[in-house]
Amino acid sequence: MEKVTPEEQQQCIEAFQSVIRKSENALASMKSGSPQTKLLEKRLRAARIGEGLLTAHREGKELDVDHEELVEAKQVLEGLLLMLPGFLEKTKPGSGQRTYIERRIKAFQMAVSYLNE
Repeated sequence: MEKVTPEEQQQCIEAFQSVIRKSENALASMKSGSPQTKLLEKRLRAARIGEGLLTAHREGKELDVDHEELVEAKQVLEGLLLMLPGFLEKTKPGSGQRTYIERRIKAFQMAVSYLNE
């Protein structure tokens, strides 16, 4: 991964925090035990690991998560990375939504890059 500025690191962390907030809000209104709920819970765990990983990396610390959880988070984030460009194509250049998706893509790429190390 190319060198990122402290500002870009912060934006990536905030992108994960946004995903986490939105996922928690969505989970609160969903019926527990449904396939959609299980998928969202899996994505939420991956987002929390991604955010924790970026924060730990920025602070020069290690993230205390077991190997199995890291592997699952990597798979989930890679899957989401495949979907996001499709959403990006549907947005207008310069729009807030486009910026949001671009930052989310960068955050997921950075987290996957760190997971590969």
